[in-house]
Amino acid sequence: MKSKVYFTSARAKIWDVKYSLPLKLEELLNKIDLKKYISGKDKVAVKIHFGSLGAFRTIRPVFVKKVTDAIKRIGGKPFVTDTTRIESLQYLDIAAENGFTHLTCGAPVIMADGVFGRDGIPVKVEDAKYIKEIEVASAIYYADAMVVLSHFKGHIQAGFGGAIKNIGMGGVNPKTREGKSNRGKLHSVDDKVPKWIKEKCSWCKQCEEVCPVSAITIIPKEIYEIKEDVCWRCGRCARICKKGALDMPIAQERLATHIVEASKAVLSTFKPNKVIFINFLMEIQPECDCMPIADTPVVNDQGIMISDDPVAIDKASLDIINKATPLPQSAAEDLGIKSPCDVLGVINRKDTELILNIAEEYKLGTKNYEIIEVRRRDDTNEEENWE
Repeated sequence: MKSKVYFTSARAKIWDVKYSLPLKLEELLNKIDLKKYISGKDKVAVKIHFGSLGAFRTIRPVFVKKVTDAIKRIGGKPFVTDTTRIESLQYLDIAAENGFTHLTCGAPVIMADGVFGRDGIPVKVEDAKYIKEIEVASAIYYADAMVVLSHFKGHIQAGFGGAIKNIGMGGVNPKTREGKSNRGKLHSVDDKVPKWIKEKCSWCKQCEEVCPVSAITIIPKEIYEIKEDVCWRCGRCARICKKGALDMPIAQERLATHIVEASKAVLSTFKPNKVIFINFLMEIQPECDCMPIADTPVVNDQGIMISDDPVAIDKASLDIINKATPLPQSAAEDLGIKSPCDVLGVINRKDTELILNIAEEYKLGTKNYEIIEVRRRDDTNEEENWE
């Protein structure tokens, strides 16, 4: 059975606000009928990524507010949330700097895992291959419903970041209440910190600067130290090291399975038909919003998708991006990528289908989808079905 994915294009050919993308998002929300997923007085987690200092291509707050306004109109009580990637209070400051505030989002902006990133509830993962139990951020765990807003883009480890990664990596807290690694289980094998290879190190200190919790101390030519009790095992230091001096090996299949298992844990905390997913195929950069930069987009803005199936919406997002023409002056041009092509997979040297296949095996959803394109034309909706 095909899952429905509603889509509206980023193109705007008529000079009328009704044809702007924020107003077309309203049409998508009407089309999927939020009342099927959100009941009156439901406390609704609106899961987004706050971005980081230097990552400025996150979802624009105007779109977040369209979602929270729609939730409030049917009686729901939304809150906009993410989990800790750096110290929580600093992360809220960065969220505000990136435009995410109560005023701009139309709802409270909170950390789902609390001030210290340790506020989570242990959840067992049924039939898991690797992660048998993981803590889900408490504000997400206790929410009655969830709307997952994902900026679709590349990811250096997973190949791409969409709905599945947003809830898998973004729905769990980094540390348990006892201070043990939690999200780090996704990035590492056997909970190990990166191994330092002295002979490859150039002492550039980039790893020290990029560490979100200051777990790395470097005195050039003298000392290299990683504090195991502080390290979150996020692997960011290993990913940015151009010399390969930090080794944190993990096979893509295992990483993808970890993310899917964590996603399954998060989704298991909700009753059926209480979670919907919105993917924003805009400013599609090659890397994640957690990085301290944002490179130029690799393809033009495509539009917005909405579905209640995370696998279908991520598959549909990849398919439409892969048909788009790669942009000049981008990582796609640097690699000579021509359409059609798995542009994000080629750039990040990853198999983008892998996580979708695993998610399908874990019954998170199906790759078999039907797109329903929602258009505004003379104040009426025209729907076109295509695959």
